[in-house]
Formats: sequence, C-alpha cells, structure tokens
Amino acid sequence: MVTAAKQGARIRGALCCLGATLAISAAPAACEEDSAKPPPRSGSGHSAEEPDDDELNPGPDDPSGPPPADAGGLCGNRIHEVEIADAPNLYFVLDASGSMLSPVSSRATRYDRVREAAVDLVRNLGPLINVGAAVFPLDATDGAPCRAGGEVFPVTPGDPFADRQEGSTTTSRFRAATHVTPLGGTPTAATLTALTPKLVALEGKTVVVLATDGGPNCNSSAGCDAEGCIANIEQQCPEENCCAPSGPSGPEGCLDRDDTVAAIERLASSGVVVYVIGIPGSEFYGDVLDEMALAGGAAQFVSPFYFKVDDLDTLGNVLSRIASIVVSCELDLVDPPPEEGQTNVYLDEELVPYDAEDGWRWKSPSVVELVGGACQKLKSGRVGQVQIVSGCATEVAR
Repeated sequence: MVTAAKQGARIRGALCCLGATLAISAAPAACEEDSAKPPPRSGSGHSAEEPDDDELNPGPDDPSGPPPADAGGLCGNRIHEVEIADAPNLYFVLDASGSMLSPVSSRATRYDRVREAAVDLVRNLGPLINVGAAVFPLDATDGAPCRAGGEVFPVTPGDPFADRQEGSTTTSRFRAATHVTPLGGTPTAATLTALTPKLVALEGKTVVVLATDGGPNCNSSAGCDAEGCIANIEQQCPEENCCAPSGPSGPEGCLDRDDTVAAIERLASSGVVVYVIGIPGSEFYGDVLDEMALAGGAAQFVSPFYFKVDDLDTLGNVLSRIASIVVSCELDLVDPPPEEGQTNVYLDEELVPYDAEDGWRWKSPSVVELVGGACQKLKSGRVGQVQIVSGCATEVAR
C-alpha cells in the first residue's frame, strides 16, 4: 500500500545491448561474455532471471517500454520494479490575501504566478514527492477577512513519470484545488497553528514551503504602536497609528511577528522544516521573514535568510533549489538483481554509466543511488522516464 512517505512508482524499461561508443549499430558480440566489461563489484555468480514475454515486449504504445533495440537486438531484459525511496511530503502554504491580487502583467496576478510555479514543480518532480497544499486565509469575506487558512489539497503521491501529462493526474487536481480568489488579511500564525497537528502526523519527512507577499497580521489580541502597524509601515495610513484599538486597521492590522515565529518554531521542533519565500510586496518585512526562516530550520547561510524573490520570473528556479535539497536520488528495487554487475540505469533511454561520483552506484544490494550530474538531472524535473534493467554487463564510466 502506498503511503505519503514512500510512494511506489512503477518504472519499467528494458536494456539495449550497447557497444563501447553507444553506437546504434553496435554488434551483437558486445553482449558476449568474453567482451563484456568486468562488473564493478563481484556478483553472486547467478544469471539473471528470464523475463516474461510481456516484460520483453510491452508493445509500441506502452510509454514505459524499453528503449529502441539496436542492430544486435535486446539482451538480458530483466525489468526491475522500482520505488522512490523516502519521497518527502512537500506541502505548500500559499498566501491568498487581498494583496496577492496585485497584477504583475496584463493577464496574471501575484497569486497566479506563485500558483503556476508550484504547479510546474509538482508536474516536473512527479513521483519524487508527495504533495499537499493550504491557502490563507480560506473562505474569507469582506466581513470576515481574517479567517484562518486551511488545507485545500491533502498530501498525495506525485504522478508516475509516464502519467504526468495526461488524464486526471495529481498535477491537474493540485492545480484545480489551489484555484482561489485572493481576499482578506494574512493570518499566518493562525493558519500554521491549525495545520500543525495534520502536518506532524504525516508519515515520513515533511517540508513546508510558505510563500507570502507581506507581513503576517490578523491577530485580534495583538497591540502595537505605529512602528508595528502594517498600514503605517507601508505608508498607507494618514493617522498617527492606524492600528490603535479605535483606528481604521484595528489590532488585526498589527504585525503579528511573535506568534508567527512561535508557530513556525513549533513545527520545526516537531520535525517539520519550513522554507520561507518572500515575493515582491514583502520588502517591508525582510527582518520578520528572516526570523521566520531561522525558526523554520531552513534558513540560508547569509542574510536574507529567507528566500527572497525580487522577480516572479525566477520563482520557479527558487522552488527547484528547495526541491534539490529535499528530494532523494535513491531508488529502491523491489526485485533486486542476483548479480550487481549485470545491471544498467537509463534516464530517458540514455545510459547512465556506473560511477560513484557522477553516475550511479549501489547504496545497498537493493538500492540504486544516482550521484553527481545524474542526481541533479533527476532533481531538476528534467527526467521523464527512469529505467533500471539487468541482463548485460554494467557499463562503467571510462
């Protein structure tokens, strides 16, 4: 049974008999025992199991089938069932306050751009993550602008590699669930507090990505002078203190720094890491976002400690950077080969050589780990298909 922490992604493929130069016209002799490269490690001495006919010939319409046969035909063809090892729960908490309606182009608002970047990441990472989302506030109205946010998409395994572009996918459902109209204030502390029991109870590693365009507020118990009043900070208030009890912003307009930092600290102390992203509009609150990032356990090494986004065109790159930190490059083989020296790995039908620094290696007898450039390619979301198959000698980096 697939859990939110470890999602089984069936990734099937078959191994072509490739020559030393990976030429399409490789001769059949490249598969003969006397010309095969010695395995990088000693194997058990057993031959690979014979595959079923349907594994050898999944058919031309099967997108998870083997790479095209070379002139020598296919050899080996033991197809391994793979699970993504310890896929993290990537949980988006998206600011949907009224200021997120600010246009960034003739066709898109701040919220539109943040949502688009999140959807792209979910699509690109596919089975490497489990994904969930909440927005804040949720169901706000003009009369109740400070309602706490809530979950709009429960944590769900990402789409298998071959299924990411069609049908009713995780990506398409995530896109629909996060389609909201921004309205109201920024009840960050109340939202995180409400989400904490759910997030802490998730199985496996959970990472929160909090994206906001302003300072947290909406705490009716808060009190502040003009220096702590958001309307005054943003120079939108003609009064001495717009957040005075009788002022136009009231206590809810006070910057809710302490409670927000405390809510993030509670998550972090329970093992939930919080990445804080400040998009355009949040410039007035850099010190608060820095405190939030430090509390979340995922601060950058130098100030700004939060992930500062000055141009929304770069938000996708920032999300990819975060994903590269939390996504694993370990692949569990449900049916590991009896002989390690007879296995090869392909990314999108391109051979990845066995190389402990820049290719792949055995993490254990049943776990393949991509390393170096191969790992970075997987984490970047630029891989559409993973193939791990046995039957010919492992191709070792030269």
